[in-house]
Amino acid sequence: MNVLGHTYVAMATGRSDPEFLLGAALPDLAPMAGVRVARHLLGGPLGAGVRCHVQADEAFHAHERFRSGAGELRRALTGRGIASGPARAVGHAGWELMLDGTLVRSAAEEGFRRALAAGEGAVGALAPEDRPRWSAFLHRARRTARLGYDDPSWVADRLHAALAHRPRLRLRADEVATVADVLKAHLDGVVSAAPTVLADTVDELVERVVRDDGVR
Repeated sequence: MNVLGHTYVAMATGRSDPEFLLGAALPDLAPMAGVRVARHLLGGPLGAGVRCHVQADEAFHAHERFRSGAGELRRALTGRGIASGPARAVGHAGWELMLDGTLVRSAAEEGFRRALAAGEGAVGALAPEDRPRWSAFLHRARRTARLGYDDPSWVADRLHAALAHRPRLRLRADEVATVADVLKAHLDGVVSAAPTVLADTVDELVERVVRDDGVR
């Protein structure tokens, strides 16, 4: 699950304040920005949002539709000559990014942009040397007119860049077009599974909240 998926889940659990939504996306935003967040310094809505992120990931990664879909992508990629490490990484992350594609131009994207507008709220949990990098990232992200998660070619380029510094997982430049082809071939499956996966993830989080409140 990526930034739009996490924003969707956070909003569906009944919270729409920007700080909470920022926290729900922050564990994914930090690597994009190249910064590290000291989570123990995050309190209030930000800290609650991060906890929502962690719980959403636990539910999502255990979902059979995600697991089977990521596996199908991995096998298709290896069948096209992509090495097992990159194929596994792309199968996992590619499915997540295409799931975000089902939420482009939705209320979840609007919520995500409100979260970005509150981005300075996370500065206190960053090392001083990371703060300029975070500010530069926020500036770029806020100026991005369109998110391309619904475009398999855009997703393939994004994965190529994200994995470039991972020697065992990175894709060669000449493999990006192959990845885009495989993602495109599996896009309909992600779109079909998305409503169930998102709804089940929300239901699991709500059930956890009720269960935890009962324990307390």
